[in-house]
Amino acid sequence: TMNARNLMSLAWTYRNTLIIVLTPLILLPLLLAEQSLVAKCAYGLIIMAVYWTTEACPLAVTSLLPIVLFPMLGVLDADSVSMAYTRQLNFLFMGGLMVAVAIEEWNLHRRIALKILMLIGARPCWVLLGFMMVTALLSMWISNTATTAMMVPIAVAVYDQMSDVTTVKTKNPEEVDEEAGLNGPTHKWCSEVQDQTDTQNVTNNRNDEVVDPSACVSDVHTTHSKEKNLRKAMLLCVSYAANIGGFATLIGTPANLILPGALDSVCGSSETVDFVSWMAFSVPVSLVCLLLTWIWLQIRFIGIRLSLKGDKRKDNRVKAYIVDSYNKLGPVTFGELAVLGHFVVLAILWLTRDPKFVSGWKEIFPRGLMKDSTSAILVSFSLFVFPSKNPFRKLKGTNEVRVSSPPLLAWKTAQKNVAWDVFFLLGAGFALAKACEDSGLTEWVGDTMSGLTDMSPAAFALIISIMLSLLTEFTSNVSTASIFLPVLCRLASHSGIHPLYIAIPATISCSFAFSLPVATPPNAIAFSYGGLKVKDLISTGLVLNFICVFILNGFLNLTGVPIFNLSE
Repeated sequence: TMNARNLMSLAWTYRNTLIIVLTPLILLPLLLAEQSLVAKCAYGLIIMAVYWTTEACPLAVTSLLPIVLFPMLGVLDADSVSMAYTRQLNFLFMGGLMVAVAIEEWNLHRRIALKILMLIGARPCWVLLGFMMVTALLSMWISNTATTAMMVPIAVAVYDQMSDVTTVKTKNPEEVDEEAGLNGPTHKWCSEVQDQTDTQNVTNNRNDEVVDPSACVSDVHTTHSKEKNLRKAMLLCVSYAANIGGFATLIGTPANLILPGALDSVCGSSETVDFVSWMAFSVPVSLVCLLLTWIWLQIRFIGIRLSLKGDKRKDNRVKAYIVDSYNKLGPVTFGELAVLGHFVVLAILWLTRDPKFVSGWKEIFPRGLMKDSTSAILVSFSLFVFPSKNPFRKLKGTNEVRVSSPPLLAWKTAQKNVAWDVFFLLGAGFALAKACEDSGLTEWVGDTMSGLTDMSPAAFALIISIMLSLLTEFTSNVSTASIFLPVLCRLASHSGIHPLYIAIPATISCSFAFSLPVATPPNAIAFSYGGLKVKDLISTGLVLNFICVFILNGFLNLTGVPIFNLSE
């Protein structure tokens, strides 16, 4: 028994090495039994799926394997695989990341967040809604992880202002009885009441009613329980809103950009999915999901009646904290305004390139040349050369104007803060899509699974949504999308269904990772602040998974059909 335990312990210690070495060996019969391109591509795909799912090595490192596997297996040549990593969609995302880094560098996102929170009421229900609105809005343009990392500390600080128990606990940490859940001073007061009742009844000064010491302890327990639930709601509202806001734009999360790449590989064109059409469909879905998430969190942790109830003293304390935090940022600087201007220009360029209902600015140029990535890189380039200080303003105490100033975004800052690993993740997704299509694997899967599409397209889309929303709890949403989208696009096309009818709900469902701390970085960040248990996420997130999946599929048939011409 001891040897078995030692062996298991050793295996667990070196589990990543074992997975990396054993996976290709275990899958070798697949290659030996069938020498076709389909089997070879499947071999490489499964190896990557195992490495991505288990995270035996970093996701970005696994994403480099197509450059090794597919040329060695004879599926694609090295040039073809490498070109997949430099698709224009990759540069669309990198351009968006550059703008996001500039916003973070100038603390503009914090100013926007606090300004919006100042306009929202201080009652628990409105505070939750305010945090969710701000987080979702920011995560549409900035990475979900960065948004959550900024918003969670603010949420915890606001919670401290709303919580009497937390405030006292912070001041007197040595007096906290963790097991009982009582803070020191209140616990002492209850003890004094208990001592006094040993000799006489303690009366209330206002109405001479007898105070029951057990009721005193019960009230404190109830109060502490409510305080803990409020903290849970505050943490989860930020992480959930980041996930929900992330799918509202094409650049909100990398998984969204896998879709046009897969569509291009399978169908030869991804023109139907651009920034405008995606937002036209996904923003309403995101708003309704956000609203129902807000209601569900109140029901689950706070209760509607308590959430609407106000406490003037606490409300004033919350408002004072938010105003004070905003004032500490100081006056708006030229650099902040310049970054905001760049962001607004980029959004306008994206929205007016091809607005659908009128001709966009892309018509000025030869057809098909201008993409959303063009706008992203243009604005990103400007950030590296645009001055961060007003060049026309005279230097203090002189009549001379400023000759030069640092740019809004320094290259060293971009090198340090841009999530370069996403570049490889997206590239691997595009490389897998091309390999699956060129080898015939997607066609083979389409033939094999064609029986599944005998059901109605709406029912098939719903089942796929549920499956992927549960699967993405355990795997990266980018890797999930990379593995399944090429196959699903071909399966739909093979069955006479518009590929987007299946691919859109499949893509967005990859963002419905609400039930586990490891599901997404936002969940992990919220969980790391304490107060949450895994069972809290599971009991809250699973319900939310199904709520969001049904909302998504409802909108798919309501607005998705006319926006993407899904009836064709």
